[in-house]
Amino acid sequence: MKINALRQALLVAAGVGVTLHSVWAETEEFGLIEEVLVTGGVDNIRTLGGSAQMLGQYDLDKLDSTDLNQVIGQLPGVYLRQEDGFGLRPNIGLRGATSERSQKVTLMEDGVLIAPAPYTAPAAYYLPNINRMSAVEVVKGPSSVRHGPHTVGGAINFATRPVSWEPETLVDVSLGSWGYRKYRLLHEDHTDTMGYWVDALQYSATGFKDLDGGGDTGFVRNDFNTKVQWRLGGELEQLLTVKLGFADEESDETYLGLTEEDFNDDPYRRYAASQDDRFESEHRQVHVEHKIELSDISSLNTKLYWNEFDRSWNKLDGFQAGVSVSDVLTYSDVFVRELGILRGERDSEVGRAEDTLDITNNDRQYGSYGVQSVFSSWVQTGDIEHQWLVGVRYHYDWVERNHKEAGYLMQSGDLINDGVDHGSKTRNEASTNAIAVFLEDEMQWHDWTVTIGTRYERIEGEVDDKLTGETSSKSQAVLIPGIGVYWQATDQLDLLAGANKGFSPAAPSAGSDVDPEESVNLEYGVRYTNELMYLDAIGFYSDYDNLLGRCRVSDPGCAAGEEFNGGNVIVTGVEVSGDMDLEITDMISMPVNLSYTYTESEFQSSFSSTFSQWGEVDKGDALPYLPKHIAYISAGLKAWNWDTQLSANYQSAMRDVAGSGSVESDIHTDAYTTLDAAAGWEVNDALRLQLNVDNLTDRKAVVSRRPFGARPNKPRTVRLRAVYRF
Repeated sequence: MKINALRQALLVAAGVGVTLHSVWAETEEFGLIEEVLVTGGVDNIRTLGGSAQMLGQYDLDKLDSTDLNQVIGQLPGVYLRQEDGFGLRPNIGLRGATSERSQKVTLMEDGVLIAPAPYTAPAAYYLPNINRMSAVEVVKGPSSVRHGPHTVGGAINFATRPVSWEPETLVDVSLGSWGYRKYRLLHEDHTDTMGYWVDALQYSATGFKDLDGGGDTGFVRNDFNTKVQWRLGGELEQLLTVKLGFADEESDETYLGLTEEDFNDDPYRRYAASQDDRFESEHRQVHVEHKIELSDISSLNTKLYWNEFDRSWNKLDGFQAGVSVSDVLTYSDVFVRELGILRGERDSEVGRAEDTLDITNNDRQYGSYGVQSVFSSWVQTGDIEHQWLVGVRYHYDWVERNHKEAGYLMQSGDLINDGVDHGSKTRNEASTNAIAVFLEDEMQWHDWTVTIGTRYERIEGEVDDKLTGETSSKSQAVLIPGIGVYWQATDQLDLLAGANKGFSPAAPSAGSDVDPEESVNLEYGVRYTNELMYLDAIGFYSDYDNLLGRCRVSDPGCAAGEEFNGGNVIVTGVEVSGDMDLEITDMISMPVNLSYTYTESEFQSSFSSTFSQWGEVDKGDALPYLPKHIAYISAGLKAWNWDTQLSANYQSAMRDVAGSGSVESDIHTDAYTTLDAAAGWEVNDALRLQLNVDNLTDRKAVVSRRPFGARPNKPRTVRLRAVYRF
């Protein structure tokens, strides 16, 4: 199955495949350009007929963070649900699209789909390590149509370091609280026709949680990457880029949280029942890009990609019979016996299924292969300048699941295997073939820019259940139009408006009665720019015709991978972002950045669902895990050889299930504000020293209650960094 798909990808590579319209970074050695960004950069964002934001290398360096939550939380319209405190497995949503495992967001690295299986199994835990990136871009509304497959909320692109063709070696070391260590070595050089860099990154921590009875709660991640670029000879300028990557992780992480009472006593406690929980993964990638300038007005960019991701998560799934763990932690005064076993304070009774802990190894292998190309051309018709983009993408991805159950008894605070072969809970294979075709015309006329685009996707998926012997398939086809209008009203004031169709495909395992998620998305806004400041305010309206929910292994009352339709939901809001640079003296300036997001959501009908995040829904109920208010502001001082920054990040409380009225009257996460501080000193041209303090006031908050109980944010963390370039 995988070999045939790869053969198809190679055949399509001989033709054309879709990618994204980008701006390329021009090298100093020659005029040919490398594609690294999907927005076109900061200057291009400010004239787009759609919503987009970008964090560049300077923004990432200020934080020196390995936590994607901390980095991307600066941007408007981005909803986050933390899980482990270190940002190992972020949950990201955009404009109302669920944040659960980032499954409704198109995730890319250098414009290539990077989620392990974005069609077959989008709710998978993998995101690139943010510390090795040079930029992060978020596109929403009509700006996201060309990226697919998920256009309900938007897309995120992680841009790696371009090949600059300038020799450099960088040594980057950070040490911090909770045993935090980060080591990075980067070397870049070139010959007359070849440039390259090699990047090695490792970071780890011993963990800030205390396991009952002792034990590790930390992690270690390794990431090795190289990019090699050749200028090819011939009459036409050509550039060939090959990128190779390998990453792995070992972490003693768990889904198990705490009761409300235990959280208030010690939010960093971990129950003894999670002592064997362990996550291990490996990621491998090969990306090949070919760029050719066909003429002064046209070019062709083709990318061939291969990604594989293997993960094993041995973790507590609950009791083999009886009550769910989430109910034990929610109603701890009722389920006293079960809570005692989770804490390690009470022994399990041998042979009693209600006392036997189910610890399942969720073993999965993912893969994706594909080829994508875009032909771009500039054409003048009268007073109108057109930029045409035409492309095709062939994509194939797959997942193999083997979830093996083991039974454990709690004995004197230790987990003891019951010696019974419980077999596999889940064992299946699923795969998807997808063809995408994209057309776009960006028309510029005087002070107006109108962008019209459409995307067609044909998706064929199949699943083979090895336990039941049943096979099934699912076909989906969709046309996704979008339009964006930009008007430069004055030298300082710009107006924009746009509309697009939102789409998120159903998985191959979804039944014939489950439809893909679709929506109509509108946005409208204003941008203001002068010599000192930039301000962007965009309103959005998303009318979900068919909300899609997806059951996880840890969700009670449903089968893993089962999908649910939630009917019509409306999400509305406004996103505000801005920055300014105030001149304090001739030598010192004050940069200020801010973002704010306001969001409301409403189910348009009443229904009863076995999907635990919805439950009993009444018309007018709000979506779970969608905060009404998110705000970020930072201010600092900057001179030629030093800089400081103080930032505040606020998120309002979030519902754990759909509901209405006061959020605090239902089960919810906490509203919280965290303060972060940073200071840097350029000792000389080669050496930079930096101090970062995260959660300066040591604010403690419940940031998630799914799937099993209350879990905390990261406590105050101090990090010292030294960067040496030579």
